Amino acid sequence: MTFFKKTILMTAAVAALTIGASGASFADANVDARIEALETALKQLRAEVAARDAKIDAMEKKTADLDQMPKFNPNKLEMESRDGKFSMGIAGRVQADAYAIDDGGSTLNPMGNGAELRRVRFGAYGKMFGSWKYKFEAEYAGDKIAIKDAFVQTGLVKGLDLKLGHYKEFYGIDNLTSDNYVSFMERSVSSVYWPEEAMGAGLLYSDGKLFGVQAGLFSPGVANGGAGGTTDWSVTGRAYAAPHVGAGVVHVGVNGSYRGYETSTTAKFEQRPEAHMAEKVLRTGNISNPSSETRFGPEIAAVFGPFAAQAQYDWSEIDRAGGLPSVSTEGGYVEASWFVTGESRNYDVRNGAFGRPKASNALQLAARVSYLDLNDPALTDARRGTETNTTLGGNYYFNPQVRLMLNWVRAQVDYAASPDETYNIVESRIQLDW
Repeated sequence: MTFFKKTILMTAAVAALTIGASGASFADANVDARIEALETALKQLRAEVAARDAKIDAMEKKTADLDQMPKFNPNKLEMESRDGKFSMGIAGRVQADAYAIDDGGSTLNPMGNGAELRRVRFGAYGKMFGSWKYKFEAEYAGDKIAIKDAFVQTGLVKGLDLKLGHYKEFYGIDNLTSDNYVSFMERSVSSVYWPEEAMGAGLLYSDGKLFGVQAGLFSPGVANGGAGGTTDWSVTGRAYAAPHVGAGVVHVGVNGSYRGYETSTTAKFEQRPEAHMAEKVLRTGNISNPSSETRFGPEIAAVFGPFAAQAQYDWSEIDRAGGLPSVSTEGGYVEASWFVTGESRNYDVRNGAFGRPKASNALQLAARVSYLDLNDPALTDARRGTETNTTLGGNYYFNPQVRLMLNWVRAQVDYAASPDETYNIVESRIQLDW
C-alpha cells in the first residue's frame, strides 16, 4: 500500500512538472508575439508621425508670409498693413432724388417734375508711409464725371497739418460739412459764394479742444497752367473758436477769400432755388474785366443736445479794370434743426464742421431761410434781383449710413427788370454712403 501511494505521488509530481514546463513554454511564445506586434505598430506610428511632420513643415513653408498679410477691418471696407504704415479704405455714396415743381406758370423760367441721380461718388482713402493721409474721389453728377477730392495730408507738428492737392477751399461751416451730413438736400442760395474744390496747398491748425485756423493758396480746376487751363488764383482761409457752453458747444468763425483774375475775362454769379433740377432763376450776367474779388463771411453755429442752429452771411466785391465800377453782392442764411428722437448733430472742433450723427431709426426736423441779393446798380441782366428761399425738411435715419430726406422749398424771386416769380418745390432723396 505504501509503495502504491509513493508510486502515485511520484507520477503526479512528474505530471505536474511536465505540465508546468509546457505552460511556461506556451507563455514565452505568447509574450514574444505580443512584443513583435507592438514593435510593428510602433513602426507604423512612427511612419505616420513622420508623414504628418512633413505635411506640417510644408504648410509652415507655405504660410510663412501670413504674418505680413494686411489686417482687415470686419466692420468697414478697410485694410491695413501689419506694421500700420499703410492702409486703404473704399468710400462711396449714392443720392437718388425726385422732384415736383410748381413754377406758377412762369414763362421766364419754366420748370417741371423729374428725378435724377444727384450724386454717385466712389473713391479710396487711407494712409501711406505712416504719416501721410490720402483721399481720392470721383463723382458722377449732372451727366458729368469730375474729380472731387484728390489730396495728401500730413502732420508737421502737433496740431498743424499740411494739405496738398485738389480739395475744397477753407470757407464756410456748411460748405465744409459733407453733403452726407448736412440737414437739407441742397445748400442755401448764398452758397453761390462758397468755393468748391480747387488745386491748392494749405495749412490747418487746431488744438482739438477750442479753436482752429485754416488757410491756403488755390487755383481752380485740375488742369492748370497749360492749354485750356487757368492762372486765376485765390488765397482763402477761416478761423473759428468753439467754446463749450453748459452741455453744448457754440462755434463762431469768420471766412475770407481774395481772388485774382489772371486768365478769366468775365465773372458771374447765378443761382437756382434750393433744388438741383430747378432752373437758375437769378443771375448777374457776365461781369466784364474783373481784376480781383474779395469775399467775406462770418458764421455761427450751436449744438445743445438734439437742437442745433447755424447761420452765415456772405459779401462779395468784384473790382474791375479799365475804370469800370466794382460790383457788390451779398447773401446769407439761418437754419435750425431738432432730432425728435433725441440724437444730436456731431460737431468736430478739429475741422470746424459737422460730421456723421450717431442716429438709427431717428427723425430730424429742420427749417431754413436764405437770401441772395444780385442786384448791384452796375448789373444789367434781365434776371438780376433778389431771391428768398424758405425750406422745411425732414430726415429719417434708418442708420448712420442710410437716410430718407424730404424737403419743401418756397422760392420767391424779386426781379429788378422783370415780373416777380414764386416757385413751390417738393423734393425727396434716398441716400446711402459708406
